[in-house]
Amino acid sequence: MSQIDFRRIDVDQYDPDSFISKEDLTPPCKPVSAAEQQQVASEIRGAISRGEAKAALPIALDFAPYGGDDQVKDAHLKSVIEILSATKSAEIPSVVKGLNKEQQDVLIKYLYKAMGSPQGQSQGVGAILLAWYEKTVDITGQGAVVRYMSDRRTV
Repeated sequence: MSQIDFRRIDVDQYDPDSFISKEDLTPPCKPVSAAEQQQVASEIRGAISRGEAKAALPIALDFAPYGGDDQVKDAHLKSVIEILSATKSAEIPSVVKGLNKEQQDVLIKYLYKAMGSPQGQSQGVGAILLAWYEKTVDITGQGAVVRYMSDRRTV
């Protein structure tokens, strides 16, 4: 009988199900074109110009371009920042309460992304984002932040 130390053999290397790539962990997302994003952006701008920023936010959050390239994502971030800036601070709690749980989670994603981008740090937008963040977390609790941190899909 041969002298093999079975405790040193890595049996997982032979199991094909044990290999997980980064692509396997990221849920599939449909690709989003720049034309689709521009159409949604014009719809959002129209709602803002009519004074319906409260109605424009769910449209923007439902369209989160997970499958888009960086230019599409940045353009959509700009649209979301326009909505957040156009909303009065007294209306923020009612707007957040009017969103469903998934939309609230996407809103948290956009708030974090905006705070980390140059668009969100210009001309007083930072204070608006912090007000939105504070009131959103007051309503949703810390669960939305935890879901943001654990979700692999980026906006």
